[in-house]
Amino acid sequence: MKENKYKIALFSDLGDGMHNLLKSSVSLAKMVEGEIEVFNVRKPTDIIEKDNQLSAIRTINREYILTDKRMKNILSPISKDYGVNISYSSTFGNVKTEIERYLAKNNPDIIVLGRRKTRLFSRIDDRIANFVLTIFKGSVMIVSEENGLEPDMKIGIGTLNCSKESSSSSFPEALFAYTDSPLKSFNIVDGSHAKQQQSQQFLGQKTVEYVFDYNENTLKKLPTYLSKSNINLLFVERKKKEKESTSSPLAMYDKVKKLGITLMIAGEKRLHLKYQNNLKIA
Repeated sequence: MKENKYKIALFSDLGDGMHNLLKSSVSLAKMVEGEIEVFNVRKPTDIIEKDNQLSAIRTINREYILTDKRMKNILSPISKDYGVNISYSSTFGNVKTEIERYLAKNNPDIIVLGRRKTRLFSRIDDRIANFVLTIFKGSVMIVSEENGLEPDMKIGIGTLNCSKESSSSSFPEALFAYTDSPLKSFNIVDGSHAKQQQSQQFLGQKTVEYVFDYNENTLKKLPTYLSKSNINLLFVERKKKEKESTSSPLAMYDKVKKLGITLMIAGEKRLHLKYQNNLKIA
């Protein structure tokens, strides 16, 4: 990947939602002039049925070949159709350990993850998302299975509890040029009543700001507000705002992950290897 290109790492198990996840990643790459690498990691226990070491080695080698062929068949047509460079790699091992190794070696600027609506897989997705949000300080896009992004299409962008300083420093400015309507800024704070404030300007874009009182009713109605505002991509800030419960990336992700919308969780811009690496791997 060229140094002036945004490095977008897509973590995927090549499951049924891969096409939607890949199209959303391509959409992001085209907006920020980035390149994509798809990283696939599987536990050996998912494919090895016998304890015989020689048999296990043969099985893994065969799976490497099959996975490589499958990834090429999935990625090549999309890369050609949309003109976006997509590379790929795969490995077998402990998922968290291999993700950490990948980050240390490749230093991506943005990570893309998927989140499926099926209950069983959602728990699996959550564990990976929580792990990535804990160790990776860059921006993380979590793609909704129901509402992904479409390449070459304008999108509705909203922000949730994001300061202007955070948004301008955390996200590529080019991303905001692809909105098809004024930016919508949603702020949930203490001691305020729901109101629409005067339009403002942010990165050259017209912005309409909404301020809501912090309570459970507001959080329940948030999906309705977002739907009426035609939001396709919701930006979420990691840093502390007015409420402690919205200060950490895990706490905020936990509150907004059920919205059925693609999320972009803010991180440091083009950080290159500034993530924690002293965690114990489960």
